[in-house]
Amino acid sequence: MKKMILLAAAMAATLPGIAQTDTIQYRTFQGYLNPHERGTIHIPDILGYRTIKADLHLHTHQSDGGVAPYFRVWEAYQEGLDAIALTDHQPMPRYNKNPDGNISHLQAVKDAEDRGITLIRGAELTSMAWRANFKDVGHINLLFTTDNNRYFPRTDDVTAHQADSVLAVAQADSVWVTANHPGWPDKDSEFSQWLIGQIKKGRVHGVEIFNDFEFYPRAIDYVYDYNLTPIGATDCHWPIAWRFDLKRAHRPMTLIFARDNSVAAIREALFARRSVAYSDNTLAGRKEYVEPLLRASVTAEKTGRTRKGKIEVALKNVSDIPYSFADPATNRLMVAAPLTTTYVWMDDADMKHTWLVRNIYIRPDKHLEIQLLSLQR
Repeated sequence: MKKMILLAAAMAATLPGIAQTDTIQYRTFQGYLNPHERGTIHIPDILGYRTIKADLHLHTHQSDGGVAPYFRVWEAYQEGLDAIALTDHQPMPRYNKNPDGNISHLQAVKDAEDRGITLIRGAELTSMAWRANFKDVGHINLLFTTDNNRYFPRTDDVTAHQADSVLAVAQADSVWVTANHPGWPDKDSEFSQWLIGQIKKGRVHGVEIFNDFEFYPRAIDYVYDYNLTPIGATDCHWPIAWRFDLKRAHRPMTLIFARDNSVAAIREALFARRSVAYSDNTLAGRKEYVEPLLRASVTAEKTGRTRKGKIEVALKNVSDIPYSFADPATNRLMVAAPLTTTYVWMDDADMKHTWLVRNIYIRPDKHLEIQLLSLQR
């Protein structure tokens, strides 16, 4: 019995986190808590610019979302984003009944500063889907505002006339404006004549190609036809990790090619249309940006090994995005897996073939084309 007591005492002395006193009053579980360190999204810089990872469409409990404004900052920090915009809808019943359209920004700005997340002030002008004016006005985001109350009609059925007045004020204030989820909720992604008119007046600058789990291929044409900035965004109303499987892919986001991570630099880049839309390991945007992004991410090098007339090629991918290549002549598929080197056997002529990058769209029905030979360093 005495030996058992001594053994138990010795074992207790080795347990971490236990205060060794006459009466055990307190202990902790070591390694049990999430450290909440800043995450990293591996997508390379290009063309002398930083690749800023941003979610420009988020909601909080200050409109119809389910989380606090500062929680959006914490999520972005842990995932590895550089910038976010809180775009709560025009005043409606809010968490604390505060009608100030700036309240969500003000409640998150300190946490953003502390964690190095660029917080962009924003708002969403909304004509609700069940209201009479939805097909004309839809949903519109306004970013880089100084006072959201200047752009908030006190209604959830914003008429075209009201929206026209709001966008006139926004234009005078140099606010950046995007057309949101053009294919929601009826899968019809055609712009209304009212919206086209606003674009022609220079009042609308971007369009969402990806929103939440939806993809609007038709919107890629708008990027070219109306000279708009391509956007990917979550439009998330609930916790990001509850809505998206982050083990599968990062959240929808906009890759912005800016001088730095300041509000001014991001604003300049968006007005200059230097962006690519991203969602579920798929990219969409102008060739002048998606191609350098691929080239900065993937190299294709002959290893010198041969086998039965084939050569071995090392596809090295330094990004988080798996790139899928397809040979249109043979339908052969191969994937450059993320953050690793993938070895493939091919004919020497395959290096000179034109391959389609299946997860890069430059038009609704057109993928980026590339020769593997050109990916050699």
